[in-house]
Amino acid sequence: MNDKSIAARVLALQKMNTDELRMLWRELNNKPPPQLDLRILRQRLSMRIQELAFGGLSEKSKERLKQASKHGEHKPKPKNSRLVRPPLGTVITKEYNGEEHRVIVTPEGFEYRGEIYKSLSKIAQTITGSSWSGPLFFGLKGGQNASQ
Repeated sequence: MNDKSIAARVLALQKMNTDELRMLWRELNNKPPPQLDLRILRQRLSMRIQELAFGGLSEKSKERLKQASKHGEHKPKPKNSRLVRPPLGTVITKEYNGEEHRVIVTPEGFEYRGEIYKSLSKIAQTITGSSWSGPLFFGLKGGQNASQ
């Protein structure tokens, strides 16, 4: 497999539907695909295609990552207990006024309808037209209005 065919395979992921992506996952990983958003699934398949073509991390790199994780320099900062942030790739759904709204947790923030937002509250405001606590609106935080 040359570099061009690898690039073509990665590019082709964008045109594949869910069933095709899941079938490719099984083929490349020899196990069932995880329940991920299609964007994340495409990213992981892209990484896997490149890993198979160029090889994975060297033993030296793996050891460096292991050591870095022990020293805490790459550990996530302690989170503010008031902030609610589900794991990356999580799809948060909320039905509001008969319409289903889907938000994806990304490294940059929250993706809603193709745009990245820094907070769930901004998305809740976009949906409702009024100020809301995003975690409360999406049911990530307890409260009497959490399930509306």
